[in-house]
Amino acid sequence: MTRSTTPAPARIEATAVRAVRAWRLSPQPAGFPSGLPEPVAAAVGEPPAGPAWAEHRTRFAIELVGDGVSGWHAPVGEAVLRIVADDLAAGLIGHDTAAPRRLGYRRKAGRHRCGAHARQAASAVELACWDLRSRATGLSVTGLLGGTIRDTVPAYASALGLDPAHAAAPEAAAWITEAGFWGQKWPLTKPSILAGPREVARTLGPLREAAGEGRFMVDGLGRCHLDEAMRLLPVLADLQVTFAEELLPPGSWGWHRLRAAGTSVPLAAGEHAVDEAEQIRMLSGGQVDVWQVDPGWSGGLTRSLHTTELAADLGMATFPHGDRLSAGLALAGACCRDTIPAVEWHLILEPLRQQIFSAPVHAEDGMLPVRNAAGLAEIPTLPEKTAALEVTGP
Repeated sequence: MTRSTTPAPARIEATAVRAVRAWRLSPQPAGFPSGLPEPVAAAVGEPPAGPAWAEHRTRFAIELVGDGVSGWHAPVGEAVLRIVADDLAAGLIGHDTAAPRRLGYRRKAGRHRCGAHARQAASAVELACWDLRSRATGLSVTGLLGGTIRDTVPAYASALGLDPAHAAAPEAAAWITEAGFWGQKWPLTKPSILAGPREVARTLGPLREAAGEGRFMVDGLGRCHLDEAMRLLPVLADLQVTFAEELLPPGSWGWHRLRAAGTSVPLAAGEHAVDEAEQIRMLSGGQVDVWQVDPGWSGGLTRSLHTTELAADLGMATFPHGDRLSAGLALAGACCRDTIPAVEWHLILEPLRQQIFSAPVHAEDGMLPVRNAAGLAEIPTLPEKTAALEVTGP
């Protein structure tokens, strides 16, 4: 028998985590970002609350050190970092990032298994693992997820930092449509909710008209009582909203009553469904019409892809939350437009979030680029050179 002389394909070395580090970042700047489009800047309301939150004043970047390459995730707050340091870091040492499904079986210390901070910590290390594997192989994260289906993804503009009652708000709504965004989402403010459905219609009606043929969404931010939400449904139906987000806290008693009432207004939720059981309960129990997922809160990319595909099987579209834009774009780049029609772009907060990266992402003609280079995002800019945390293996 003649032995083949065809050389075997080069094997990509698996990259194991050798150390876990954390680096302090600059705090989120106060006020509004510079360079806002004039119509948007004219309609701004209260300054973003971020700088008043401890998690935005004290921020860190997580670094997973491999063999000659590192993976990154940023930013995380101090409470999340403590869970990474106390519960997860030691068990990460030696983890092979080529086996993402094994991550959940790594050794953990402590009792932090569920809840917002625990899931943010698990998400942070999972996303850093994807970043490390991507940089080690030279493949994009979307490629590692199964292949890039599209190079750009539509963005819908979140106008939550704008005042819908401002005289300049209709001009901002018209600009959003003209700028090519997939749609726009406006807040239901507490004063308008308290004033009643007529006030909500008076406030949002001009914005809906200014948006023209563009899609129009609202976010209740969980501010409504059940009776208020019930009275608002006919108004939102008249406005032909594409979806109404979190009129009530999702999964609450009132939320179930709202669903049972029956309405032509699609209801959206999911970004705050951080625990796995809650995610499955909301999806399989018919609690939502539109699924929203945040890879930075829900457990990472693997989990987000799973719930996105489950939502698609159940006939629901998914709109990734914008808090971890790079992960949301990688997810969207691996899915078709019917599965993920658009990704959230926060007009006020996203420029502030992007300031920690050397090459910020920008929306162009309402589209966001899917990263085709290695890594989830650019490596964050580190103002301090002394690690705030370092855990190494034996």
